[in-house]
Amino acid sequence: MLRELEKELIKCTQKCDGINNNPKLGIIPRCLVLEKRKGKNNCIVVGLNPGKCGRREREYFLNTGIKHSSFSKYFFESNLNNKPYFKRTRDLITVLGFDGDILWTDLVKCEGLDKNGIPPIQTLRVCINRFLRKEVDIFKCSTIFALGNVAFDFCALSFPNHFIVGLPHPSGSYGVFIRLKNKVQLDTKYFTNNISRKKDASNNFRAIHLSKV
Repeated sequence: MLRELEKELIKCTQKCDGINNNPKLGIIPRCLVLEKRKGKNNCIVVGLNPGKCGRREREYFLNTGIKHSSFSKYFFESNLNNKPYFKRTRDLITVLGFDGDILWTDLVKCEGLDKNGIPPIQTLRVCINRFLRKEVDIFKCSTIFALGNVAFDFCALSFPNHFIVGLPHPSGSYGVFIRLKNKVQLDTKYFTNNISRKKDASNNFRAIHLSKV
């Protein structure tokens, strides 16, 4: 089911505001990938939306075709291991005890038209309901790591039946992410004990920002 949703995503023809989706130029919806790992403690990682794809990435899609296999291969060969966004996040959540599969995704799957702009609320609503809710239903795990304040706020409000852990943006938070990672490494037990409590005293799932615990 997840694979079919990935195929649907790449061929999405929604004309949402504030985003760039132009397959003729090699610019496609992306950021829905399952990374398989050997551990058992799985999680979902949700960002805001993908950054601008570079010339090499666009040319790759144009040469290999706009299809799921092309996107998946590029992601695992290039982005997953080389980009600080993925490496820093994976390293931190692994230290926190999440050693299993990771579903990498975003609130909005298309890159923005503006360099640093947040997608319009309507675009966020449409994409979350069209894709993210289905992804969360398909990928059965209770913990969602949300990267950045916008992702944290939306996930906290959209998924009350999941434990939401907010993290600073791993590559755009003025060193906040690195400082948090250093704190976690210095006192790992304190942080792992905190996030081991997925529910509050009334048995509701918690939504916490790790840099504020």
